[in-house]
Parts: sequence; structure tokens; C-alpha cells
Amino acid sequence: MNAKSSGVWIIALGMVLGADVAAAAEASTPDGAALLGANDNEWMLPAKNYEGNPYTGLTQIAPNNVASLGLAWSTALADEGQQEAAALSWKGTLFVATSHNGVVALDAASGKLKWQFPYDPSYIISFSVNRGVGIADGKVFMVTLDCRVIALNAETGKQVWNVAGCSDPSNSFYSMAAYVYKGAVIVGHAGGDYGTEGSVTAFSTKDGKQLWDWSTIKRDTWPGTSWHHGGAAVWSGLSIDPKDSTLFVAPGNPGPDMVLKGREGPDLYSNSLVALDINGIKPKVKWHYQLVKNDTHDADAAMVPVLFTAKVAGKMQDLVAIGDKAGDFVVLDRKTGKPLHKLAVSDQTGFFTTVPTVEGTRACPNHGGGIEWLGGGYDPASNLFFVPSTEECGIWKLDPDPPVYVAGQAYKGGALPKRGKGTGMLTAIDMDTGAVRWRQPLPFPAQGGALITASGLVFTSDLGGSLYAFNTTTGKQLWHADTGSAVVAPITTYVTGGQQYLNVVVGQAGNQQTANLSTPQASRVLAYRLGATQGVVNSSEGQVARATSKNAAAGELAESVGDAPYTAEQVTAGGAVYAQHCAVCHGAQLQGVAAPAMAGPAFARTKPTLAQLHTVVTKNMPLTAPGTLPAADYAAIMAYMLSYDCVKPSGEGKTPFPAGDIGALKPITFGAKVCPPGGGKE
Repeated sequence: MNAKSSGVWIIALGMVLGADVAAAAEASTPDGAALLGANDNEWMLPAKNYEGNPYTGLTQIAPNNVASLGLAWSTALADEGQQEAAALSWKGTLFVATSHNGVVALDAASGKLKWQFPYDPSYIISFSVNRGVGIADGKVFMVTLDCRVIALNAETGKQVWNVAGCSDPSNSFYSMAAYVYKGAVIVGHAGGDYGTEGSVTAFSTKDGKQLWDWSTIKRDTWPGTSWHHGGAAVWSGLSIDPKDSTLFVAPGNPGPDMVLKGREGPDLYSNSLVALDINGIKPKVKWHYQLVKNDTHDADAAMVPVLFTAKVAGKMQDLVAIGDKAGDFVVLDRKTGKPLHKLAVSDQTGFFTTVPTVEGTRACPNHGGGIEWLGGGYDPASNLFFVPSTEECGIWKLDPDPPVYVAGQAYKGGALPKRGKGTGMLTAIDMDTGAVRWRQPLPFPAQGGALITASGLVFTSDLGGSLYAFNTTTGKQLWHADTGSAVVAPITTYVTGGQQYLNVVVGQAGNQQTANLSTPQASRVLAYRLGATQGVVNSSEGQVARATSKNAAAGELAESVGDAPYTAEQVTAGGAVYAQHCAVCHGAQLQGVAAPAMAGPAFARTKPTLAQLHTVVTKNMPLTAPGTLPAADYAAIMAYMLSYDCVKPSGEGKTPFPAGDIGALKPITFGAKVCPPGGGKE
């Protein structure tokens, strides 16, 4: 063989090997055709299918044997927090997003770690959650709390590309799952309570290039210039009708939250369901339906829209269902948007007849209910739709002064109400008549959605950590398991090795914490199967809790500049109060768990003023009872945090932090360096 022919042979071999590598990579995740097809052995999309209906044709787990479901394995997650992601499955591998935008790949049969992609957002505006990854064409896609869109190699977990996402990162963040459809990652951003402008954006799966962007703000429906910081963010999820490429999105509450003055009107497309034609270069609105107009109670249309075909008034129709945090459940004609059924599944006392005031008004549901983001699903065998919801009331109070927009700060009329002792409800609704067939009360808020099986089971969960199985037609409870941790993520199912597994990710209650919850156990991925009696317990060995983000802005490692009055006695007292009321969300080292960090680079990046920090502490903490601690306790917490953030005490440490109005204290520039009181021996 001469040199020339040898070179040609090497090039040809390289091309063959390259094709094999590419084929192997694509085989590690489904391609576009597989995502469009029906495969009950896998869970390939956040809500199983593009229609958003968590229904499976699997029948191995059935009413006559579900009582024998046992824990097959559990895997601890190093990235602790509020876990809301669906575990996607493909050919024996589970892909799980964690609360701070990490990703783990696990063996579907054993839970053993295959690889991990650790992440640590460079900043966190609100609570730390991620609702899942997307998988396609050899890649795993994730969107992050610091507005990045990332693609990973599905076999190795190595980063393939990483691009900027949100157009306004000062007020926006990604918390929803990454939805992959026909070569695009489609995602909406959160931030409706921060004065953002809601939108849905598509990025190329090949290189992350932006393909299109659609704003949720229809400016001519907002009074004056109130649309400038109108919210209407799309944060929960979406669904797609693949037959005609119609995208269904549900923009949330308008801004400023809780305050109507200045924005009276439709404020479209807030609190709405919108059908978008995405066949062209840019999306076009086909129709919309607004669930709540002139919203003053944070009534996001939170539920992932569910597309299904059911019998209504004796006739089969293509439908879409949506629910909101006011407890409204609506079923509409999918082509026209005409409402066919509407009913309340939660107590709505005072919700539509009162507005928040400085003195406070009572209204139900509270801001954590009634129908949260996972909503429910439809069962074709029984023609029933199953909706988990929350029963809880709150006292809605406004601050004396109207809200002022500040980039990166909450834009609302006051702190959201104190959380009560919430309970849950699972409601089965007959699609033929719109009437309730049966209801099952649950001891804690029901926010984990529903999983329906062709064998006649509906699975759901509650925030207290319980999993349940009910007979679809009668509502009789057939199985119960206590996970020990809060359940906010969906229940999924898949088959590997001939066995059907039930899967759920559990962790902290985070921003859904209610007053009646006990302290949850650590975050874990759990898998159940029939006949399992002694589950394999996998530790978090091999995982990194939080990796240092490469997206952090430069120059954030400086110490804080400035001083403030506080005493050593206040610091000691504040440490105890913080540990009791704040650490569960903000972390023992103020590093942020479910809630944002209050120290370190991520905290410094938000550039808060001392007055803003004081407002957050006194108006919004603790989560279950904001503003209810004694003034001296709030002053002590401020002292503890200032000390932790390396702010020097003024007046030789003899002047206490004010227990009340802080007046005109000197400005402080917070840095990234931390100074744990006692040298970190808290």
C-alpha cells in the first residue's frame, strides 16, 4: 500500500469510526422520531409525552398486586434542596436534574452512579429548583438558575456547549424543565414576581443558537406603561400537540404581585392559557383563555397544560386542561379555546371578593395552592381526570408603601402570607359531565401530580413525604409508602430488565414549607418495584455537592466595604435564631439550599443594599410565618449575617443593631468573602 492510498484508507477509517461514535452517542438518548413515538417502557419527556399527560400503558403494577410494591433502591443526592425534577429514562439510564442545576446519570435497575455534572449557579434570585432535563440526539439539555442553556454529552456528562439564555438576567431565571422538540430546546423563564417580562424561547439543540423568542406581554391590554415590569412569566412547563405543532403555554401572575392599582385590566397574557402556532419562523397566537383577570392573590396558571381526547356530553373531543393556584380547573376545546367544564377544586373563600390590604384580609387558597405546577392527568379507560390540590388559607397583607421596582428585587405589594397547616385533596372529575366522581383527602398539600396506569391505578403524593395508589374508578386507597422527605417532584415509571419501576425524587419542602411539616430527611432518588423487600442503599459517594460555577462575574472575591452597628452578643443570639428559623432554606453556612445564599459570591453578585437586606429579613422570614419574630430577634439575625459577611462592627462593637427602623445607616458594599462567627465552629 503506497502512502497516498494509506492516507485515503486512514481518512476513510476515521470517517467510519466517527460515524460509529456519533451513532453510539445518539443511541444514548432518543432521537426526534423516538420522542414523538409511544414507548411506555421509557419516560423520555418531563411529563412523559408532548401532550403533558402522565398516563402509561404499563400494566405490570396493578390493583391486585400494588400492595407488594417495595423500595428497590435509593440513591442519595449530594446537591441538597427542593427536588422537583422528573427522572427521565432511556435504555437503562436515568437522567436526573438536582436543585442547583446539577445532573446525575444513574443505572435504572440499581441506582448506581454513572456520571455527574455538578453545577453551582453564579447567582440565585429566588428559590433553587430545577424541574428536569431534556434528552435527545446524544445530549442532555438543562437550563439554569443563572440563565444558562447547557448541553451535555449523554454518555459522559461532559459539557458540549453553554450559552446565555434570559434576555433580562437581572430579574429572570430558569426553573422549568428543558423541553426538546424538532431540533429545539423550548423553555420559558421565571421571574414574574421580580418585574421581568415573561417570554418563551427556543434554542438550537445543535449549538444553542437562539431560534425564536415570544413575549407574553400583549402591551395594548395593559394600562399605560404598566407592562414594563408586567411579569406573566412562563415557569412551570408546557405541552405540544405534535399533529399541528401547537405549543400550549401558561403565563403566570402579573406584576406587581398583589397590587392592582395602576394595572387594572386584562393584562394579557397573565394568568392565561395560550395556544401558539410554532410552525413558522416566529410563534403566532391561535387563541387564549384567561383564568383570572385583575389578579391580586398570586394566582398563577401554574399547571402544565394536559392535552387529551375524551368523551364530553357523549361526544369524543380533543381537549386541553389547565388549573391555577386559585383552585380553578378548566377543560377547553383544543382547537378553539372554548371552555367546556370549569369548577373549583379548592376552597375559594374570599379569593375573588377581597383584595389584600395593609390590615390584612383572609382568602383561600393561600399562595401555595390550590393546583400547583404538576396538575394532574387523564385516564381514557374511566374518562376521569385526576387533580391533586391544596387546601390552605392565608391573611393577605400589603406594605404601607406601594412597591417600587428595583432590578433583582421582589416587585410585589408585601410579603406573601404566612403558611398554615395545609392539607391536600385528590379529585376525580368525570369528563363527560364535568362533575366530581370522587375525592380523597390527604394530610398534607398535594403537589406531586398524578401518574395514571392502564391497569387502573392513579398514584399521587403529598408534601409530608407519602406516596399513594388509588383505584381509578372507586378512589379506594390500595398502597401507601412514607419516603421521609418532602415530595414536590412527579412520580414516573419505566421498565428495565423486565421489571416495572416507580420512581420519584424527594428532598426539602423549600418554598412550599407549611407549618405542619416535620423536618424532612435528605434528598434521594427512590425506585420501587413489586416484591422488593430490602432496597439497595446507594450513598452520594462520587458526587460533588456544588461545583464552582465558571459563569460567575469577576471581582467578587473582595471583602465587604463599610461598617454597621452590631454587638457580639447580638451575633451569638442571632446565630441561634438563624439556626432555628432560617437555616433549613438558606443553609447552615448561609450558602443557600432551597432559598438564595445570604453570604459568598452568589450573594455578593446580587449587590443588595443594607436596607434591602433588612427588608428581606424582616418582611419575608421565616418562610412559614414572615414578619412574626420579635424585633430583637430580627436585629440579632441581621447582626449574625453582617458578621458572617465580614462587615466590620461600628462604634467598637458596643452599639447594637436597631430593633426596628434602621434609619439612615451608612451604605455597605457586600463582598464574597465570609467570616463565620467563631471561626466556623458554629
